[in-house]
Amino acid sequence: MDTYRVAQVCLNGHVVTALADVQPEHQEAFCSKCGEVTITNCPNCSVFIRGRYQSEYGIWTFGKYQPPAFCHNCGEPFPWTERKIASAIELVEVGANLSPEEMQQFRSDLTELTKDSPKTQVASLRFKKVMGKVGKSIASGVRDIVVDVLTESAKKAIWG
Repeated sequence: MDTYRVAQVCLNGHVVTALADVQPEHQEAFCSKCGEVTITNCPNCSVFIRGRYQSEYGIWTFGKYQPPAFCHNCGEPFPWTERKIASAIELVEVGANLSPEEMQQFRSDLTELTKDSPKTQVASLRFKKVMGKVGKSIASGVRDIVVDVLTESAKKAIWG
């Protein structure tokens, strides 16, 4: 039977294992990279975090496993998605001189860029404008923080 295995991920988004249910010996109560608590279930609805996909022929591996940004069951962002968005916003707030309206739009656009929606293209254009205003150092920091939670279409629209 085809199914998803269970992933174990820390609250900062570090993957402990994408096969927690079949390889319990790889589990960690706390992340060995950052010391944060690890989870296997969505904090909002308690459904398991999807890990590697397994078909009747074995476990399918398409590159390095990346934890999902949102829960497939309830649609809520996982803690690592929320933390990365909040950190990027804080970096721009601290390091840039944007108006309150620009900051509010940046918050909205950044959240939109974590979803694949019709608004992705518009949000990516505004995001690029803000990154042009904040300077290379802050823009580079924001990129490093959010690259794992942005959709592929958002990454292409922003960074080519």
